[in-house]
Amino acid sequence: MTQLVGIDTGGTFTDFILYRNGEFTTQKILSTPHAPQQAILQGLQDLAEINLDEAEIQLVHGTTVATNTLLQGNGARTAFITNRGFKDLLMIGRQTREQLYSLCPQRSINLFAPDLCFEVDARVSASGRSLVRASNQQVQALIAQLEEQAIDAVAICMLFSFLNDDDERRLANALRGHYFVSYSSELLPEQREYERAVVTWLNSYLGPVTQHYLSDLQQSLVPSHVHVMQSDATTLPAAAARNQAVKLLLSGPAGGVVAASSIGLQTQQTRLLTLDMGGTSTDVALVDGQALITTEGSVSGYPLAMPMLDIHTIGAGGGSIARVDPAHGLHVGPNSAGADPGPACYGRGGKAPTITDANVVLGRLPVVKRWTGGLQLNKSLAETSMQALAGQLNCSVTQAAQGIVALANAHMVQALRVISIQRGYDPRNFCLFPFGGAGTLHMCEIAEQLNMDQILVPINAGILSAYGMLHAPIGQMAARSLCRPWHDLSTAELKQLFAKLQAQATNQLRQVGLQPSRLAHWLDLRYSGQATAISMRWLESNDIAAEFAVAHQQRYGFQLSKYPIELVTVRVWVYRDVDAPQLARLTMGDAAKPVDHVDVVNCSQPVSVFIRSELPCGQKLTGPTIVLDDFGTLFISQAWRAVVDAYGHIHLHRATDGQ
Repeated sequence: MTQLVGIDTGGTFTDFILYRNGEFTTQKILSTPHAPQQAILQGLQDLAEINLDEAEIQLVHGTTVATNTLLQGNGARTAFITNRGFKDLLMIGRQTREQLYSLCPQRSINLFAPDLCFEVDARVSASGRSLVRASNQQVQALIAQLEEQAIDAVAICMLFSFLNDDDERRLANALRGHYFVSYSSELLPEQREYERAVVTWLNSYLGPVTQHYLSDLQQSLVPSHVHVMQSDATTLPAAAARNQAVKLLLSGPAGGVVAASSIGLQTQQTRLLTLDMGGTSTDVALVDGQALITTEGSVSGYPLAMPMLDIHTIGAGGGSIARVDPAHGLHVGPNSAGADPGPACYGRGGKAPTITDANVVLGRLPVVKRWTGGLQLNKSLAETSMQALAGQLNCSVTQAAQGIVALANAHMVQALRVISIQRGYDPRNFCLFPFGGAGTLHMCEIAEQLNMDQILVPINAGILSAYGMLHAPIGQMAARSLCRPWHDLSTAELKQLFAKLQAQATNQLRQVGLQPSRLAHWLDLRYSGQATAISMRWLESNDIAAEFAVAHQQRYGFQLSKYPIELVTVRVWVYRDVDAPQLARLTMGDAAKPVDHVDVVNCSQPVSVFIRSELPCGQKLTGPTIVLDDFGTLFISQAWRAVVDAYGHIHLHRATDGQ
């Protein structure tokens, strides 16, 4: 009997969802950041008593190993190889500046090592014609240089390799077997040599660590099958993902966006602003019928030109630490108490005040039940953690807690504005979709600040990213840059190019034993002379030029109709859809009664506390109300009304005058 398991490893918690015999079983345990597989193996053993040596498990995993390796700067010692005269490519970068108007800008710190950049005499023209090839003697001399530097990994990026990659392949073949090797035409066969170089270098820098982790995890779970979530919301078997670490940098957050898209279709709420607030960070994204894909993302300041979900991340999670600077200004995050020791209220030795401690002090996070991992929240410890902060701010403990929550909300509101208003979308036309262990505590204030009137809280909100892993298709993408005027390209020529890319991506999928069930065609378009492009879904029946003009107007507020449209890059995705498990419908029943009443700051009367699993279909709730979920808490503010739908999702609407 095959069992489906979704696992999302976060900085504080690791989430599990098991689907077996038509039923879901869920679990959340504290992560083990030093060795993430330990929490995974422990959680699986505890989850419905699965015997890992005998069970046949289909496991889909969202991992933070690649992200944490980059953030901590402990990746492989990586050499960079390029054309003669271009070894400073990574250090020079682009002319864009993060602090354009600063008189004393701070230089960005990067992990690139100038002494590990090497050059070879090879050159390809802008039309793809080979001009110079490196001699065998030069290649052997390069290998000797790498041996002297005690290199672990190699990144190869040559000019115009997206047109002719013979030089890259030749060097890669000579070096593989000695090092972990990445070359740009295999990862990102597209224009813009700096972005290609960064992606290639990141893949080699992260590759050995990710490869070791996935190999170890896979061997520990034999005979089960392990798939890994990619940043573009598709999955790959672990064996195929081990050499593509750069595609895993948004592995965990992608699962939540997949789940949001699925539940949005189920509830006919297809325009969503997602708010995934965990223990360490908050991830926000926009779903407009489907999740938005970008090729202009970044992680930790590094441009990431790989197609990825348009997710914006900030350091504001339940464990984010509050502090006061020398000017007596309050700050929240990005440093986090993490899983060990965690917030002070966990009683595991944490002393610093966190967002979770602030919610406990305010009464929004009750201490009336035992939480994940056997935690019993301790309000007195939370209050003690606030005392020094309150003294520095010259205010009461309660006021300090209110300040922490207000500042955290402001950070998350700004993040949602980045993903909506700065993309040309009005938040008022969307429904807020909060999840994660802490997102539902802050949802009402955030929606109010964005003038949003609807909130959809999904069932299993505390472990939703793990649930999304079970709905993600297996996928591969192939691309090619053209940089040609759109109107000079015939439909027949475009179809021929699509066919070549489709065959390439299909072959990659077949290498892992799968046949595609559907595909999607995408084009990157821009007006001639522009530096950035907009990704558009291509359908033969659509007027892509007209759609591009509308998209440009929405994104930038204007059109350039006098300029010709240029086709930059063509992409083809091939997918193997999965038989995703479906949620069971709830039955109508008598309305649940509150299990307790607790005092909450700024609420004139004790607030009713409900257990979410006891709420039947059709149950109505009026704020202020607290709903205890298995792995999170909903705080419904005064101005909001809620109703439970047939699947257990809770729909909130902001009350108008007279309601």
